[in-house]
Amino acid sequence: MGKQAAHKQAAFAGRTAVSGVRWSLSAVLARQGFQMLCAIVLARILGPESYGIISAAMVYTTFAALFLDQGLSSALIQRPELGRRAAGATATVNLLFAVLVGGATVLLAPWAGDFFHAPGVTALLLPLAAAIPLKGLAITPRAMLSRDLMLRPVARADILAAAAGATAGITAALLGAGYFALAYQVLTTDALTAALLLAASRGPWPNLHLREVGPLLSFSLSVFFTDFLAYFSRNVDNILVGRFLGVVPLSLYSMAYRIMVVPVQLVGQTVNRVMFPAFSRAAGDAALVAAHLSRAMHILAMSVVPLMALVACAAPGLVQVVLGDAWLPAAPLVSVLAVGGARETIFYITPSLMKGLGKGKLIVRYEITAALVQVGGIVIGLQFGLFWVAFGLVAAGFVLTPVLLLLQSRLAGLGVRKQLGVILPAVHAALWASAAYLALGLAPLLPVVQLALGLPLFAAVHAAALFLFHRSHLKLFISQARTLFSRQENHAADPAKEEA
Repeated sequence: MGKQAAHKQAAFAGRTAVSGVRWSLSAVLARQGFQMLCAIVLARILGPESYGIISAAMVYTTFAALFLDQGLSSALIQRPELGRRAAGATATVNLLFAVLVGGATVLLAPWAGDFFHAPGVTALLLPLAAAIPLKGLAITPRAMLSRDLMLRPVARADILAAAAGATAGITAALLGAGYFALAYQVLTTDALTAALLLAASRGPWPNLHLREVGPLLSFSLSVFFTDFLAYFSRNVDNILVGRFLGVVPLSLYSMAYRIMVVPVQLVGQTVNRVMFPAFSRAAGDAALVAAHLSRAMHILAMSVVPLMALVACAAPGLVQVVLGDAWLPAAPLVSVLAVGGARETIFYITPSLMKGLGKGKLIVRYEITAALVQVGGIVIGLQFGLFWVAFGLVAAGFVLTPVLLLLQSRLAGLGVRKQLGVILPAVHAALWASAAYLALGLAPLLPVVQLALGLPLFAAVHAAALFLFHRSHLKLFISQARTLFSRQENHAADPAKEEA
């Protein structure tokens, strides 16, 4: 009877996960689409110099947001059993920290302006400080909805808030708000997100039973420390570029970096939103964990590798057409960071695997290692200029790749060869397609013409390479895509069957 109940629970989780992927993907596509549209409009209107103020301010606000949650939302999702008042107590802690961080931001704004040698950063951080408590309000409702795999209301909130925020930001920029357009975008987005998530989850409302937070702290603090290390390793490049090279190089670098993280945000976060609770529920079933991991890596590789290979090849034309001539110095950065973005997206699943299996200490050890390696690559690159900062960051990521493969093999029981077998077909096909695009670039074509001809050429060669050399992987990917977006959710109740 116990096995039957467990099977039914796994089947329900599988069906819910499929629905969750669809809604998460829709939300992430819409949210990131609106945010990217707003960023492009602001970049074209403001130019690299003024946009550098936005980039510097975002470095600080991203850091400040780390202190809003302390890893408690991950602990709420991961914990098998949860006290009745724990969510409300967590909401209280989140809100208190949000108010404190908002106040600290007001006090630290002048220091941030001095640090980046840009007084505009100080002015922009003052209205952004008001958005921090709004972010704190949304943390616990989002965690509780995610815990129950109720991702539809989360998706709706993210889509509506992103659309409203982008509209507010673009309107403000067109009306001459300058870099303050970011404040209009962020305040609108955060206020609407908090309101919609609170309404969808009907709380949880803050309470003073703070002892309920105690059992969550062991796991949450390890997650917080991990997130802190991850922020440091992923943002030290922006910090150092802004500090030592200036806000104009920072704007070029941050725009290129934004393109690098597009697949992480669009695809990686979508898969992770579902896979973290899925790994948590499957923790006692090694075969199911391995099947989850294999499917996730296959979807990530087949979706992201060709996209980022195309971006790397087409970077000069894309930058000139989309952002304008003033942004052309960012094109080499886009090319090298696109390669790093593909690698990072594929292995973005590893922290979710570790968190889902409750390996908090292992996460901390890995993030310390990753931070040391990435900071080393960035600092070495900084000695030679902006391009080499990007190159150092990407090179450090590839140095860490064997470590990630071994960790996943140890945790999921999926061998390194099998993991590489999942990834390499997408890489092989992307290399053929990249060669075709670059060959087209030898002809003297206008950037718009090369893009118009190169995009379908790249897609055709990539599809042909998959069909000729990796037909089984292509069929599996099509099957997985149908599973994710089909309404016949029971087909994916047991991912192990699909992998078989």
